[in-house]
Amino acid sequence: MTPKFICQISICLISLLFNTTVYPVSKIGSIDIHQKNNIESIKIHKTGDELSDPIIELGGDESITLTFDDLSDNTSNYSYSITHCACDWKESGLVRSEYMDGFDSKSIYDYQNSVATTVPYTHFKVQIPNDEIKIKLSGNYIIRVFDTYSPEKIMVEQRFMVVEPLVAINAMIKQPIDQNLRLTSQQIELKIGTAQLNLTNPYTDLIPVIVQNNQPDNCLFAIKPTFIRTDEIDYSSSEKLIFDGVNEYRSFDINSIRFLSSGIQSIEQFGGNFNVQLKSSENNRNQKYSTQQDINGKYLVKLERSELSDVEADYAWVYFTLPYYDQLPNKEVYVYGELTGWQLAPENMMQYSFQRQAYEVRLLLKQGYYNYRFAIRDTKTGEVDFTFFEGNHFETENSYTILVYYRQIGARYDRLIGVKRLNSNGTR
Repeated sequence: MTPKFICQISICLISLLFNTTVYPVSKIGSIDIHQKNNIESIKIHKTGDELSDPIIELGGDESITLTFDDLSDNTSNYSYSITHCACDWKESGLVRSEYMDGFDSKSIYDYQNSVATTVPYTHFKVQIPNDEIKIKLSGNYIIRVFDTYSPEKIMVEQRFMVVEPLVAINAMIKQPIDQNLRLTSQQIELKIGTAQLNLTNPYTDLIPVIVQNNQPDNCLFAIKPTFIRTDEIDYSSSEKLIFDGVNEYRSFDINSIRFLSSGIQSIEQFGGNFNVQLKSSENNRNQKYSTQQDINGKYLVKLERSELSDVEADYAWVYFTLPYYDQLPNKEVYVYGELTGWQLAPENMMQYSFQRQAYEVRLLLKQGYYNYRFAIRDTKTGEVDFTFFEGNHFETENSYTILVYYRQIGARYDRLIGVKRLNSNGTR
């Protein structure tokens, strides 16, 4: 069975790494969080590609870009810090001078006010590395944005990775052999070439992680080898590395408020804001699979006929409606995707209307193209289910990122020594 668990930051994983085979990412913590403090449209990615994973090569000329909008009436002065983390996203304990050159924190000077928008905001941008900060080690990193004059007020936390390629990753996606999973799931075959490494214990020195669609709560962690050969470790098995295929993400486009694009029922302006009512969503659980282009849960900020969407795109209240004949007992229903920070938070939890027999929620979103899906969380077990309203299909196009960490005996940090991206359709 594919593991489905709620993300919980506080759960300690270190003592578990060497006892079992696979952990969902929920056990290693989701840190892409921010308090509801008038900060919106947080994105982090490789510079130049908004849909890319925030991963760059150590010593290369690539950079990471973090952007966000401050919608408060009085914009604060912001600074940021960078922290090195272990493979489970807990702080590694290294001194900053060990993993980066530069000051412990740096003010953010790259910002612009919005132009001719009904909702005024200030757009902030940070690029790493830059003239004042250089990264020295591979691994996981957290960037924290805070109020310069009240450093205890963390406004944004996002993660990025730096890789030093030392291993060859050979992987492919196939249909599971298990008859109960063949029509619903996707299985990864994984082999790692280790010719450049001097491994002491292949079972503990390497820590592979597989992430589906960049979702922090849909990941396999601490996978144990099936076969160990000279210069190669095989993690493939008929019973391991299996993910739900789920379904293609739902989508809507609000790059223009002048006309109704696909999926939009109405656009009105009242109360000083634009209000976008999406068409009622269908329950896809028992529907046949249908090919549909998506961007795997992410979103793109875009204003029609503008080359300055970052500061010219407006904000609108977007209303989501999911008809269902009754309220689900002991269940919470959420809108989920990058638009919600890949989180199940109170702000994106839907409320059930007995009068309209539907789950409903509204989100304040910047103009652009959005993907999303509906998720259910069991209030008793914490289990998260993406298939109840979406369906589950082997044919679904999903992207996977394979990360390989190296934990040498006596080392004080985990190195990220390999990254591999693959797609279930082989086309993206």
